[in-house]
Amino acid sequence: MKRINKFLIAGIALLAMVSCERPYLQPWPPDAARTPEDVWNNYLFTRGFAEIVSANMIFHPYWNDVEGYGMLASATDEAEHSNSQGAVQNFTNGIWNPTNIPTRRYGGNWSGRMRFTSPWSNAYEGIRVCNVFLENVDNSVMIDDISNPARAFDRTYYKGLMYYWRAWLQFDLLRNYGPFPIILKSLAIDDEDLFTPRGTLEQCYNQIIADCDEAIARLPLLWDDNNWHRANRTAAQFLKARVALYYASPLYQGNFDEFGLAANTVGDVERWETAADYAKEAIDGNTFYSLMSVTRFNRPFDATNTYNNRISRVGNLSQYEYIWGTTRSSTYSIGNEYYNLPAGIRGCYGYTNPTQNMVDAFEVVPLDANGKPVTGSTAVPFDWTNPTHAANPFANRDPRFYASISYNGTLWGSTTSRAYYIDTYEGGVHRDPLNPNSTKTGYYYRKWLSESVYSYTTGDYTSASRSRIEFRFAELLLNFAEAMNEAYGPDVAHPDGACRIGGATARTALNTIRARVNMPAIPAGLTQDEMREKIKHERRIELCFEGHRFYDLRRWKQGEVLGEPIYGIRITPSSIDENRRPVLPYTYEVYKVEDRVWADKMYWWPIPYTEIVKYNGVLTQNPGWGS
Repeated sequence: MKRINKFLIAGIALLAMVSCERPYLQPWPPDAARTPEDVWNNYLFTRGFAEIVSANMIFHPYWNDVEGYGMLASATDEAEHSNSQGAVQNFTNGIWNPTNIPTRRYGGNWSGRMRFTSPWSNAYEGIRVCNVFLENVDNSVMIDDISNPARAFDRTYYKGLMYYWRAWLQFDLLRNYGPFPIILKSLAIDDEDLFTPRGTLEQCYNQIIADCDEAIARLPLLWDDNNWHRANRTAAQFLKARVALYYASPLYQGNFDEFGLAANTVGDVERWETAADYAKEAIDGNTFYSLMSVTRFNRPFDATNTYNNRISRVGNLSQYEYIWGTTRSSTYSIGNEYYNLPAGIRGCYGYTNPTQNMVDAFEVVPLDANGKPVTGSTAVPFDWTNPTHAANPFANRDPRFYASISYNGTLWGSTTSRAYYIDTYEGGVHRDPLNPNSTKTGYYYRKWLSESVYSYTTGDYTSASRSRIEFRFAELLLNFAEAMNEAYGPDVAHPDGACRIGGATARTALNTIRARVNMPAIPAGLTQDEMREKIKHERRIELCFEGHRFYDLRRWKQGEVLGEPIYGIRITPSSIDENRRPVLPYTYEVYKVEDRVWADKMYWWPIPYTEIVKYNGVLTQNPGWGS
């Protein structure tokens, strides 16, 4: 009997895991094989085949998904990975190459699906599943069954999902490797198209946009509460807008082999106009989505109505900023605390250490007694040469600083009786030179973390149910602001008028994000170059540690920033009292943590050597990485 390929088996096995309905438990034939016809003639197996992609190829629910449990932020000036042997270090020490590429963890919340692999392999495995489904679903038992409200649009919706996933996976190839072989059908080992060469950047971009349009035409505006995490029409519009923004950026224009245009070059203005149009369509296309409001600015910083709680902890249809990401999970979500709470806390590793470079990026602004920026005040850059700033460097900072970074003296814990201080002064329990994972910078990561986790010890934590967010409304506004500034300048309105949220100009969109945390508005009258820097700053702050800066600096052609040294803070108390607590005042010393390596070839990942070999000379390596 002809045996079904491994993806069909995986899909059926997945359905068996996630449901207890009797059809999933039907026995297999004696020879443990099924033909494709058996699958496409069974509704549950057909649907299960489609679920392979969302189960297998989605990113991991915790953020430490680079091999060695590093965050992609640690491959940028945002953070340092405390484990010197972690694979994420290869991005910054210059030793990665086509045979030594850090892998990333995929598999969402399904323990049986989790694995480390390259973005290249993950994408093409998923693209094949999408292609097989799209080739067969029209001849399957999955139909738009108007007699069954639960399945009235099944074929339409699931085809939309497969077009969406193919677009997403192609985008992941594009942002990592540049142009890629465009594969739109399932390939057999003897297929004449098996060794398809790479397309051009334009061809790849057009194909992703085409798949987004197919998804937009089929996906629902919103799913119900049980399926809210699935990509909907807005997610497809969001992806289309993000792809257009990347395609307009300097790295993606000009000559690919020469790494595009110079930094801060507008280039083809029509690309930026298109990116602005697509972002506006996504903003205006669904009245459900907006920025989650924030009304609490004091600790604990994951309490109800705080920035962290509103964005990461509110779920399902009560969450109107999250547009697409993983399903909610508490089982694997605890990995965020396990890998990132300070070393020195029982069972925790403290792997992600924000840099002084990142800390210094948060503006200084007067705060009231509740930690909220004073209305009408002015925000200024932090400056170590300013005596007031230097004397108390953690006071009066943008509220997103306190939501994102644990610094010396941070009081941790949602319950007052159990709260404790994070001590990263010299000799502090969370800066122990004998602990190899202790912070290398004087800081620990805290964005989205739960203060109900006191340590990774039984009885010491309550797992937070969270999603890993890939698309959120704040990014959509930032994308609109950037495209508008490059296309029209800071204060020129979009030709079609104001967006549903964010106004009509680059500046109004940027100020909408700042207003959420009561940060002072960016004034009118800036030049395009000045506004460009304001937008880059706001992306750095609002989206910190979410995986964007790794790609933003590359697409902006500012890779040299990734080769600059990173810095930390050395904090020394005046003395230690009889209770072993530090005596103030502290002295602060900024020091260099490490030098980092950059070469222009690193704008693109190397294609894995094994793939180059497979293609019999048809697949060309990225510039600078050898033949």
